[in-house]
Amino acid sequence: MTTSTRKCCGCKKRFPIATMAKRPMGYFHSEDCTIEYLQAKAEKAQARSILLANRERAKKVKVLATQDKADRARLKNRTGKNGYYDNLKVALHFYVKHVLRKGEPCYTCDRPQKFSDSPQAFHVGHFMPAKMVDPRRFMLENLRMQCLKCNSFHSGRHGVYKEVMIKEMGADHVEWLECEANHKELKEQYPTTKDIQAEAARYRKLSK
Repeated sequence: MTTSTRKCCGCKKRFPIATMAKRPMGYFHSEDCTIEYLQAKAEKAQARSILLANRERAKKVKVLATQDKADRARLKNRTGKNGYYDNLKVALHFYVKHVLRKGEPCYTCDRPQKFSDSPQAFHVGHFMPAKMVDPRRFMLENLRMQCLKCNSFHSGRHGVYKEVMIKEMGADHVEWLECEANHKELKEQYPTTKDIQAEAARYRKLSK
């Protein structure tokens, strides 16, 4: 008479059914084999859990990296070399220099402009320093004509600039202009790059 056998779920060997123990997960030929099977199953489940967690973490890192790259690209489009703010600066300064304040003397030393001056002899000077994203960077009332010496060699002569501006506009207005909190950030003034382009186009039109 042939003895019926069954494969052990743990070691995968066959044993007489009568000698095996039935467990919820199948038949096992010994307690040791059952324990080893459960340990191996738990280790496998843990390894899979770690693998899935690492994949999810890598996915999130990739998403954040992509988002960060896009954010940096958007910022570069605005503030980078030849970016939208640079283009606006060129259009605005051309308008101030050649239309709005054409021929005016240096705001801080009264040096007159001469026909023989080189194009670099006079600059568009800022009362408040022209930081890349300063909210007053493109405000007309923050801009005046300055000679090369005052603007470049003497860093704008801010103290003299302020004195002259107080005489022109009054102390209250100058104090208002000086306080950065009084002015909307550039990204609020120009919510999209199209807004910056439109502003630059407006000044180019005014300069014709």
